Amino acid sequence: MSKPSSYQYTGTKGYIVQTALNLPANPNDLLKAGWEDISHPKQAANGSHTYKDPDTGLRVRFDEPVPGSPGFAGKGHYHILNPNATNSKDAYLDKDGNPVSKNSKESHIMPKEENS
Repeated sequence: MSKPSSYQYTGTKGYIVQTALNLPANPNDLLKAGWEDISHPKQAANGSHTYKDPDTGLRVRFDEPVPGSPGFAGKGHYHILNPNATNSKDAYLDKDGNPVSKNSKESHIMPKEENS
């Protein structure tokens, strides 16, 4: 069992929802908007990048697409890390800011251009 990924977050649930609705297809746009890349080098080498909003502390992870892979693995997507996570069953937040489990469909947030 892994250690929970709890961290300090000072925003609101509404901010999380707005962020989820506006995550860019190109995660470099987060950097342009002032977010910080806090990725672990090994994660980044494997196509997974973690970004932190310096104003609120909100953290999101972008997983690069794996060409030819089915489902979410074949598409670039985000996960919003739950600041109050206690285990893998509440590790992420869905697009509405509700806790969801790791590997759940709801934990995968598609970029703005791909939202339907």
